Amino acid sequence: MARLTTAALLTLFAASILAQQPTFRTGANYVRVDMYASKDGKAVEDLKQEEVEILEDGMPQKIEAFEHVKVRTLNPEESRVEPNTISESRRLASDPRARVFVIFLDTYHTQIEGSATMRQPLMNFLNRVLGPDDMVAVMTPEMAATEITFARKTTVFSKMFDQNLFWGRRARLVDDDEREQLYQACYGPSSPIALEMKERRREKLTLDAIEDLMIHLAGVREERKAILTVTEGWRLYTKNAKLAAAGDQNTRVGPGDVLGRPPVPRLSDSGQVQGSPKVQCESDRMALADMDDEFRLRELTQLANRGNVTFYPVYARGLVAFDAPIGPDQPPTLAQDAANLRARQNSLRFLADDTDGTAIINTNNIDGMLRRIVDDLSSYYLMGYYATNTKLDGRFRSITVRLKRPGVTVRARKGYRGYTEAEVARGTAASTPPPTTAAPVTAALTPIVSFNARAQFRIRASTWAHAASGGGTEGAFWVVGELDPQIRKQAAWTGGAQADVAVIGPDGQQVVSRKIDVKPSEGAFTVQIPESGGVGTGEYTLRVRLRSPVEGELGLSDTSRVSIKDNTPLGEAVLWRRGPTTGPQYLRTADPRFQRSDRLRLEMATNASQPVTARVLDRNGTAMPIQAQVSEHPDSSMQFKWIVIDVVLAPFAVGDYAIEAAQGEAKQVTAFRIIP
Repeated sequence: MARLTTAALLTLFAASILAQQPTFRTGANYVRVDMYASKDGKAVEDLKQEEVEILEDGMPQKIEAFEHVKVRTLNPEESRVEPNTISESRRLASDPRARVFVIFLDTYHTQIEGSATMRQPLMNFLNRVLGPDDMVAVMTPEMAATEITFARKTTVFSKMFDQNLFWGRRARLVDDDEREQLYQACYGPSSPIALEMKERRREKLTLDAIEDLMIHLAGVREERKAILTVTEGWRLYTKNAKLAAAGDQNTRVGPGDVLGRPPVPRLSDSGQVQGSPKVQCESDRMALADMDDEFRLRELTQLANRGNVTFYPVYARGLVAFDAPIGPDQPPTLAQDAANLRARQNSLRFLADDTDGTAIINTNNIDGMLRRIVDDLSSYYLMGYYATNTKLDGRFRSITVRLKRPGVTVRARKGYRGYTEAEVARGTAASTPPPTTAAPVTAALTPIVSFNARAQFRIRASTWAHAASGGGTEGAFWVVGELDPQIRKQAAWTGGAQADVAVIGPDGQQVVSRKIDVKPSEGAFTVQIPESGGVGTGEYTLRVRLRSPVEGELGLSDTSRVSIKDNTPLGEAVLWRRGPTTGPQYLRTADPRFQRSDRLRLEMATNASQPVTARVLDRNGTAMPIQAQVSEHPDSSMQFKWIVIDVVLAPFAVGDYAIEAAQGEAKQVTAFRIIP
């Protein structure tokens, strides 16, 4: 059932909207603030600009723009205009007069009864909250933030909740994934070690997903974003010395980020438990024992405040007396159960209080409390000011909003991170003044960085097609496969690997089958299809399986579709990386994420004689004042040449960017992401 739930959610909501870097549309020191004012639980809608005072780090600021927004919510669903493209969805979500919501369904920490209880309140919430301009998406811990899609109509959400009524996975029988099954095989089906490792891992995966979502939403827009978190809370595990010392002392492994979900060998093979899977179990045990989620949650709330993200946690089971379910595991003592329940609910209160949200806990009137959230978000004020602090230091600055009218309660964003000199120098902060009236939001280009941040193995294919000497079109493509750097640290992969590459043609026949050795020092491999000459146009299926050299059948695999189109004179880019992890040489990479200490190189195949120009674009498609060096060199086959584009990444801040290469009428846009 869990697999059906995850598959259905991914089918309904998988698409890439993107972005980690905020969209700045105003001056470098212009700050936008959204404010919610209420009195006796009702919105105050007649405030004047002169009644409001804004302080930044305790210093008064002059309000330059002031507007009251009243959201219309009772429009018929058929009147709501649905975005048809990813770029349009991004544009609509970035409108400051639209509310942006994400419903985060914490499948790992919600029981079946909680998911069933929440169905109708969630549907009522969506029906009441969606105005004609509002955007909403759904996410689960099994998803990456780039897989969410914002939409307006509630029909798709209604179908999702109807088809997945019991989406909660906490305490569900026969619901462990492969990694959790491996823990049971290593330590015993009812072992307290395996049980705690499972719970700790699920909590980590959930907090990882929330962090991923907040970074993503910070790039959608500067205005407030609301996350309705449906969960039963978290224990907030801290370091456990007993768990760290509880394993096999003969297996020497150290902590590391090894908490993903790779395919594992068949557990029926007892030799696997004594071989490399045992190493995985011990590695996970050490890493999980070293967790400190109390500190992690504090970091997440700080990240939420910087991105102007507000959490509205909803305890899914309503008013309850006990934390632990009836079974299948033996419940703890009454004192321990009460402590666990208190810890879970306190984690939700902290998340709400520290992000200016509201926690719905210890009540069976969930529907009524959600209605209060709707009212809270239906009337607000948009304000803006030029900060008197013009230092480009990138530091966090607190914001305080005060009203001169007595008896009125006000809520607003708590602060923001200032710009750095690099951000201003490269044009991230524009120089246009703030709008005094509603203005259309410019549609963004789409440097979409589409990838799974939690993937352990990635493949990237770059195609090129050209006119064949005998007429028609022929093409080629270059495949780069790469282990994630964190996975390469695992004992199973430190000795390198072997890649089995198979390519199936448009007619269903196998075109290529190769075995490639992957060097331990690189973790990546490259193969050219075909080695010489060309292949016809059409859709090809690429299948890659990576095998570990350790005993057993441990492996990772990925599949991709490769399309060779008619006459593409400038080929798609092959990515190269040079940095602290590669030494002095450039290495091909399948991962579009880079750090500022890296150098990025693109290579594109062509046989055209026209010169190539290149420019760097920000996530809105605006050219940046950063130079990209363009050169060329012949391929070893002498049948074509490579266009080489080099970019130094030191001036970039965290976010999404693209390099646009143009050769005559041909253009290629290659997206990449800068990470901390």
